[in-house]
Amino acid sequence: MNQGINILYLEDDPNDAARVETKLRESGLDFQLQRVDTREAFLSGLLSQPDVILSDHGLPAFDGIAAFGTAREKLPDVPFIFVTNALTREMEIEKLLGGVADYVRKTELDYLSVALRHALREAKEGQLRKQRVKDFFKSMPGDQSELLPICSNCKKIRSKNNYWQPLEIFFLESFNIRFTHGICPDCSTKFFLREESSESGGSSDAP
Repeated sequence: MNQGINILYLEDDPNDAARVETKLRESGLDFQLQRVDTREAFLSGLLSQPDVILSDHGLPAFDGIAAFGTAREKLPDVPFIFVTNALTREMEIEKLLGGVADYVRKTELDYLSVALRHALREAKEGQLRKQRVKDFFKSMPGDQSELLPICSNCKKIRSKNNYWQPLEIFFLESFNIRFTHGICPDCSTKFFLREESSESGGSSDAP
């Protein structure tokens, strides 16, 4: 029987919690919400294996950053969303690093259901990617079950069908993992130094 989404909500203000629950009900989500307001209750709530965690930030005895750290340690695959007007630099950094799924201001609760659905979808896709990785290595011969054959020269990877593929294509087709492309600090320094050297050499006139 479908029990809907299991939400664990760290919030010490019952009125704010009621507004959040009302907004989520209005959005059409099917869910059960467990509100907690202490560290002990939060730890107990994690044992119920919630599908998503919502958290205020400025609780007197147990703030949101501490709750996030605990949740990430206990349930690293469960999305964590801050619901607070007290946005901090730590929250912004964790969002950029991919730790926090999202943050929603209490003055903008219409966005919460969107953020929650997106976070759950991302979490499901992440779990599927992990399962694909496990299935791939299980399909390898016994003595290579933890090895990924890669060319030491061109860096192509050999698939389980014995095809040599560029790294990006291999991960996309095998695990549905996409890469962004940029330049790391070390390569950036080498690249721009080479460019400057080339421009300097090319602009000099022969005597």
